[in-house]
Amino acid sequence: MNVLVLTTSYPESAESSSGLFIHELAKALRRRGHEIRVIVPGRAGCVGRCTLDGIRINRFGYSVFNRRHRLTSVPGGIPEALRRSPVAWAEVPLMVGRFVAEATLNASWATVLYANWLGAGLAGSAAHLLTGRPMVLTLRGDDAYLAHSQRFWRVVARWVFRHCGTVTAVSPNMVPLMTPHLPPRLRPVRVPTFGVNTERFRPAAPRTPCVGRLPGGLYVGNLTHAKGVDVLIRALAQCRNDWARFTLVGEGSDEDAMRRLAGEHGIADRLDWLGRKTNAAIATLMQQADFLVLASRSEGRPNVVIEALASGLPPIATRVGGTPQLVRHGETGLLVPSDDVAGLAEAIHRLCRDPGLRETMARTARRFVEQENLTWDRTAAEFETIFRDTAGRGAPRPAGHP
Repeated sequence: MNVLVLTTSYPESAESSSGLFIHELAKALRRRGHEIRVIVPGRAGCVGRCTLDGIRINRFGYSVFNRRHRLTSVPGGIPEALRRSPVAWAEVPLMVGRFVAEATLNASWATVLYANWLGAGLAGSAAHLLTGRPMVLTLRGDDAYLAHSQRFWRVVARWVFRHCGTVTAVSPNMVPLMTPHLPPRLRPVRVPTFGVNTERFRPAAPRTPCVGRLPGGLYVGNLTHAKGVDVLIRALAQCRNDWARFTLVGEGSDEDAMRRLAGEHGIADRLDWLGRKTNAAIATLMQQADFLVLASRSEGRPNVVIEALASGLPPIATRVGGTPQLVRHGETGLLVPSDDVAGLAEAIHRLCRDPGLRETMARTARRFVEQENLTWDRTAAEFETIFRDTAGRGAPRPAGHP
């Protein structure tokens, strides 16, 4: 099959972390003999055509000035860019127009269109209307939540769904949010298994035991309100005697505010802010850390949690999105309510003060990943079936068609 991938985020190199999960799936599909092309909006200073691991990528420009591209150059993605900058809204019609044009020009080559995120589904829907190529859409998290809670995005979602051959979601918790807005032919929403690179993310051999020292923690993600970094800092301050140093990997619009918050709570000198790191560097940091914390207010199916489990790194995470399907409370990690500073502090305290529990969780976490076969090859096999089913049914019929 020829699969045309439409996405709003894609790595710029093999070591980039932005959109890497889509590239991992594309590589796995290519290993199964499929041809893959990717169309993605460019970022500031990164526009043009290239090839990465044998996959052809078209990074189209949509801003008058290449240094702009605000929508896709803000950590946290398009929703965060729109939340932070009213000027970014001015780029929406420019980006959508170019996205539609590029998707349509390439659609005749494709057996199936694969749109990641609802925004990419807009371009896919237009390309489907103009070429008749069937489309598969994956809802990633924030798009489903926006469509559920905001009228504008709900209207967008319903229009996109009309032109889909299949709708998938990264986590089961998103299914009931979207089901009322789906045409009957698209029910039920399919939830494939999304994997992890188990060769890269694996336990240290052996993991350095935490003997005679306080443990060190790790956070990986965007430094934005949705990720609850403010809750994390307040919780760390409440249990400051339990940990030695804490490393934060990522960047975002709230970084300056979070640094000030850490200073106000007297823990600034014990936090290491590393900025954005390569995927290989993140894997190494996971092997060196003693626990991971993800205090998100909302999530889809967080890749960082799967990577931590594969690395034998016990996660402390909030009960949001698809996280409870990944973390078995008390077995592979700990779960707490979102925005619960005291609860998060207690979980950190518990894991820091019990090295035996951390070691047991580490072994159980890696075993869980292996037993569930959370690999990209499995993901690719499931999507191969979805793509074949969708292509075999042909284009969706217009509403009211017999």
